[in-house]
Amino acid sequence: MPRPLRRVLLRGVAAAALALGAAMPAPAVMTTVTNDTGSSNYQLVLRVGSAVGVDTVSFSVTGNNVAINPAQVTGTPDIDVWVLPLRPAGNTTTSRPVSLTVDSSGGMACQSGGCGATVIPFSKVSWAASNNGAASSGDIQSGTFTGSAAQQIASFEANTTYCSIPFIFWCFGWAYQTQQLNQTRMRFFYANDVIYPAGTYTGTVRFTATMQ
Repeated sequence: MPRPLRRVLLRGVAAAALALGAAMPAPAVMTTVTNDTGSSNYQLVLRVGSAVGVDTVSFSVTGNNVAINPAQVTGTPDIDVWVLPLRPAGNTTTSRPVSLTVDSSGGMACQSGGCGATVIPFSKVSWAASNNGAASSGDIQSGTFTGSAAQQIASFEANTTYCSIPFIFWCFGWAYQTQQLNQTRMRFFYANDVIYPAGTYTGTVRFTATMQ
């Protein structure tokens, strides 16, 4: 007898904002505002997954994964996350805290397959972080979505001045590269510890980066 199938889809979108700017949803965002003195420009870049489109992580819960003792299901594909603040050369004393939060409050709602109005909370999805820095650096660490609208998953101070390729050409102009979160990879897992009705479920997680 065929086992029921639960297909769970997680979609990620990005938004970036500075203290004086508005957030804009998009797969990859660059927002530029003028600082308080009106003399310099700050930039904040956030990219989640591919440079175009919205990436979808898929979990297929079928076969032995819906048995009496189901196992955690790994999602595909992995998602890379970049947070790159840029600031004017010479502004080395201005504190610019950067924060990366996720909004997973919507859950994953039934779309088809007879699951009705069932919603799977995002607290059933966790991730393992790789290609990341230590927790003390403020980089993304392994964790689990809380289902909240503003879960902080990374935080760091963007006030360290240095230059490195491929940004070296900016160092002789208006901007230095600052402390950044560069291509941290997130691999997602569905807990599969509750039996939900068979069907296809989809939900969206919004990543938002802010720089004060």
